[in-house]
Amino acid sequence: MKLQILHVPDCPNAAVLAARLEEIIDGQTDAEVEVEVEHRVVADHDEAAVVGMTGSPTLLIDGSDPFAVPGSSASMSCRLYLDETGAATGSPSIAALREVLAGQTPATTASDGSTLAGWRATGGRQALLPGALRGLHQGVLRHFLTHGQAPDRAWIHEQAAGLGLDADRGIRQLTAADLVHLGGDGVVSVAYPFSGRPRGNQVQLAGGPTVWAMCAIDALGIPPMADRDATITAADPSTGDEVTVQAHAGTWHWAPASTVVLVARTGANGPSMECTCDHINFYSHAEHAQTYLDEHPELTGQILDHDTAIARAGRAFGALLRDPEPADPEAPTAATGGPSQ
Repeated sequence: MKLQILHVPDCPNAAVLAARLEEIIDGQTDAEVEVEVEHRVVADHDEAAVVGMTGSPTLLIDGSDPFAVPGSSASMSCRLYLDETGAATGSPSIAALREVLAGQTPATTASDGSTLAGWRATGGRQALLPGALRGLHQGVLRHFLTHGQAPDRAWIHEQAAGLGLDADRGIRQLTAADLVHLGGDGVVSVAYPFSGRPRGNQVQLAGGPTVWAMCAIDALGIPPMADRDATITAADPSTGDEVTVQAHAGTWHWAPASTVVLVARTGANGPSMECTCDHINFYSHAEHAQTYLDEHPELTGQILDHDTAIARAGRAFGALLRDPEPADPEAPTAATGGPSQ
């Protein structure tokens, strides 16, 4: 993994960014992955345009800016980031850096102050929910696992009442968080990782129903989320070749063995189902995935091997049905003089 800090001469926030990276990099990245950190001083606007600096400092991870804001242009000015409270800072927060180093994309904020939730992995978006609303979301997911089909609005209303929630408001909140979407018929059409309608990634749960996943990464996330063995069946979209992935007792078997996962997205902001899901697929050979990327220059993406794809899916979905860990009462907080991130 190569980390580049692009900055203008004597940028004080570049030092802050470097210190934060140094603090978390060993604990956040795989011990087997070699990490290289490089500083590059950018001399002028033309160089900024070439290297992709949209303000100082800019962080690139293997050549990509994980904090990129669509429509931004090259700039030599100071770059501002938003922390978890919405305050503007001169460097990404430690929490945001931990996310991107773990392979997730941080949440960002639009000019109107609304959160662009689709830029944060599903687990991260769920973690921001209040307890009762998280329970409603988990109930929707368990409905898929139990019945093999999507719940409808009436079922959600019943569940929400039991949790002391206003159902319509809860549905709006889950939709705004890009976690659950209802179709025009009032039935859940999307509840990542599940699709309420047949799609290209079918997951047969051991001793349970068959469900549909929104994309390849979502399909890989269902076995660890459900803590069950499963068989995933899909097709290479370029050739129609069948791909199967079996999860059994923590071991994964891919057929054909040359299968890869392409993870790509458009440059637009919006729900994952519009920006990413159609472009995250299994390919029987890496060459097929690369051809798709080459033929769609409007997309940005990467080709993942088996272990990387499984790890990413586990981070996004593995903890969705677990209760959050209780906070450490002895942990320092900003209110008690502890370090602020």
